[in-house]
Amino acid sequence: MENKKKFSSFSPTVRRVISQRVFLSAIIAVLCVFLANTLAIRNPTKIAFAKSANHNLSPLTKKVLTSLTNEIRVVVLFDKQSDLFDPVRSLLIEYERISASIKLEFIDLARDPARAEEVQQELRLPANAPSSRILFSAKERVKIVNDSELSILDFSEFMDKRVARRTHFVGEKLFTSAIVAVNEGAQTKVGFVTGHSEHSPSDQGGQWGYSKFSIMLQQKGFLIKEISLSGTNAIPADCRLLVIPGPRTPYGPDELNKLHEYIGTGGNIFALFNFFSLQRPTGLETFFEEYGFEIGANQVSDSKNEQSGNPGLLLIDDLGSHPITKPILGSRLQMLLPRSIGYPKVNEGNDDPPTITVLANSSSSSQAIIQTQDKKGAVEKEGEIPLIAAKIHSNESQAPARIVVTGDSLFLGDGAFEAGANRDFANLAVNWLLERTHLLEIEPRAVTEYRINLSSAEMNSITWVLLFLLPCGTLSIGLLWWRRQMKR
Repeated sequence: MENKKKFSSFSPTVRRVISQRVFLSAIIAVLCVFLANTLAIRNPTKIAFAKSANHNLSPLTKKVLTSLTNEIRVVVLFDKQSDLFDPVRSLLIEYERISASIKLEFIDLARDPARAEEVQQELRLPANAPSSRILFSAKERVKIVNDSELSILDFSEFMDKRVARRTHFVGEKLFTSAIVAVNEGAQTKVGFVTGHSEHSPSDQGGQWGYSKFSIMLQQKGFLIKEISLSGTNAIPADCRLLVIPGPRTPYGPDELNKLHEYIGTGGNIFALFNFFSLQRPTGLETFFEEYGFEIGANQVSDSKNEQSGNPGLLLIDDLGSHPITKPILGSRLQMLLPRSIGYPKVNEGNDDPPTITVLANSSSSSQAIIQTQDKKGAVEKEGEIPLIAAKIHSNESQAPARIVVTGDSLFLGDGAFEAGANRDFANLAVNWLLERTHLLEIEPRAVTEYRINLSSAEMNSITWVLLFLLPCGTLSIGLLWWRRQMKR
């Protein structure tokens, strides 16, 4: 009331000037709101608020850091606007605080690309454009962790909202793994069997290229070798892991004997089968029966987990209890035309428990359909069907051998390697096979993410409110107030 009396006490001329200025200010404010909203809508930004757990390092990481024998150079090449930069920075600062052997450098890719290129040259990396990554080096050994590896994503809402939600931050596991890799002396050798029309680590692209898998292994510090088992060729004694990547032609007796000898000396095997070898058995089917795996001559269909429009592509989320699968529980593997990996025939007819552990199952709505010429189309199994299995094979005089067998080799091909949890599974399987248990035991950090996802209709409604209703409403109120004051 006092303000009204004060305003009324002014002369008509003064009141008119004040009202005009108020009206002008309202017009300017409305224009500013309109301009700001227009720019915001035409240049949308995804807004996500993420809060990760604190960066108290695990006892295993602390043990690794306090036992380092070399100076570890860590270079963070990152766009500081990335929502991953802060958790990466905080975590690595904690590494540096615990160990004087950690030497940190942060480079903003947006502001200092020249320095990023200079560092890549210093570390003898390929001369491609620097991307968001963390480089770990000691002497002449280099390990790279890409920003795409740092998160475990939940794709459960991807089909509806086209958004993958980040559920876990796995920086500690990857950073500690990288430090171990560059701090160790000799490189661990991983062999890929060749000569049977299988996937090749040197081939790029499509379903049959295994270059992404190979690059991941090299970034972990492993030395990749292609190994032929034909003739007088032998599996090198220092080959710690042998990958059998989806063969499509038969193995000879001598080649199978070499595999027997390799397992007998504690050698580890990662065997991947595929749909395209069904009509021509490779001999590995009966080979692995001796170790407790039943390789089905079938294709597993799953009406519940089939991707819409692509019936051969299965989204597998039923993962077993095992060190390999524990970090990715809740995620999905994307498998294409998988075969069944059953329980061991050697245990049929007795009370012994299965000697293998199932890592992934299809749903209860599944069928295993035989694909051999004599019984093609017949349903072999129904219900939950094992697709991946693992085993530790005991040797009397040598170290136990570790074996992982999958009914699909295409899911680790270049075309599917980054899909779902496929890459994470490959990484975890290799760590388990090579007994890098200290890297398996580091738990991913849970991330609570608050994300605003709007449909097209919701976005249109907000656009209408921000660009028209709000400015017009503000202007109308201002006009009414101005007219009222002018009448006094």
